[in-house]
Amino acid sequence: MSVKANPSAVTTNLLPLMRLHGEAARWTLAERLAHYRVPGVSIAVIESGTIAWADGFGAREQGGDAAVDPDTVFMGASTSKPITAFLILQHVERGILDLDVDVNRYLERWQVPLNEYTRRFPVTLRACLSHKAGLTVNGWGAALRGKPVATLVDLLEGVPVSGQPAVRVDKTPGGRERYSGGGFVIAEMLLEDVTGRRFDQLAEELILGPLGMSHTTFVNPLPERFRHNVASGHDHNGSAHPGGWLVSPDMGAGGLFTTAADYARFMIATRDAFLGQNGALLRRDLAQQMLTRQGSGQFGLGWRSIGDGPTRRMNHGGSNDGYQSETTLYLDSGDGVAVFTNAVPGILLHGEIHNAVADLQGWGDFLPAPKRAQLVPASEHWRYVGEYRIVSGVEMPTLRVYAEDGVLKSGIDGMRVTGMPIYIDENGVLFSRMARLETKVCYGLDGRARQLGAFEASDSELLRAVRD
Repeated sequence: MSVKANPSAVTTNLLPLMRLHGEAARWTLAERLAHYRVPGVSIAVIESGTIAWADGFGAREQGGDAAVDPDTVFMGASTSKPITAFLILQHVERGILDLDVDVNRYLERWQVPLNEYTRRFPVTLRACLSHKAGLTVNGWGAALRGKPVATLVDLLEGVPVSGQPAVRVDKTPGGRERYSGGGFVIAEMLLEDVTGRRFDQLAEELILGPLGMSHTTFVNPLPERFRHNVASGHDHNGSAHPGGWLVSPDMGAGGLFTTAADYARFMIATRDAFLGQNGALLRRDLAQQMLTRQGSGQFGLGWRSIGDGPTRRMNHGGSNDGYQSETTLYLDSGDGVAVFTNAVPGILLHGEIHNAVADLQGWGDFLPAPKRAQLVPASEHWRYVGEYRIVSGVEMPTLRVYAEDGVLKSGIDGMRVTGMPIYIDENGVLFSRMARLETKVCYGLDGRARQLGAFEASDSELLRAVRD
């Protein structure tokens, strides 16, 4: 169905993240905004490589009268990363940077410390942009307005104002992906050191301005011209943070403010470059590297690259203490969607909006088939209860599986969605209805789970955890 011809089809057909056989649940956007206590959302739907429809819904702040409109800006968090990667590749195209040399050749204000790993395998831009450099620190929380904001050197050195330890290489580069905002802070600093220009200026000159992204900025703190129409960030309970919008110390990893329509323009521009369209902002071979998985895992350079052939799609989300976003675009059809929300529970809402668009546009590989499943029976809880050491996927130490009020649940301390009830389908696959993931289990001889592997729609492994 064409969303351009019938935009209300999106806002009246939200679907569960994981559907059950025989269930006919469909919700309106207004119902789910209220259910999740998410004040507002910005949505842009892409069809055949053009924006078919974009709009805003709800309120800029919980309990306020100011409505979200198509030009309301939201903090994009990690949706910043593909733009940073695009900027790096533009400088590779100009012969200024090389993806495969030691980043310390470019860095002036800070150096990646030498150790047993970096002496053998120097950190490169390619490794930073694909989360394969062995770097630590998943990301940094956004700061409340008026609070001290860390510098890039503060972030990399882990001084107290950063709120995180120092960024270091603590495993061999080039192996399993480990998501690291640290690599993108290095990329941001490197661009500034090499060019002598501020990161936000480069982004405006080379991407935002040429694409007409007039409601997008990396400038920190937010410029006055945006402050009349900005969505406040909200916590888990839908309560607004003091001061409304937040401040990010890391532009390249998480400092973007944008609208769904503006970000859709960048997504389309990335696809145009991938296809070698006239007037594209990046050379085709570099755009194709950007959207090609770098070894095992899901990441190309900046973007996730999921699927193959006609089902190949680019994807990235953003998550911080006040905003949640998710973006997807199919390279073959040019169909996709960008969703930005202004509350932590938006991490669930944007998945339901994605499912609505997937259903309408016929993304055959995206929606898992409805499952014949049940909550894991209490008699089987003993197989799974315990602590599992996370060995790949996220920089968190432990995944916990526990029983609460007769229901088996899982959670990772420090993640924004936890306490997820666990279902089991007819094939013995575990899943939660709060994420579009399936978990495959390896059992020991005693019948207890020894290893958990989480997959998105049976694609690449996203997380692995083992019980010692």
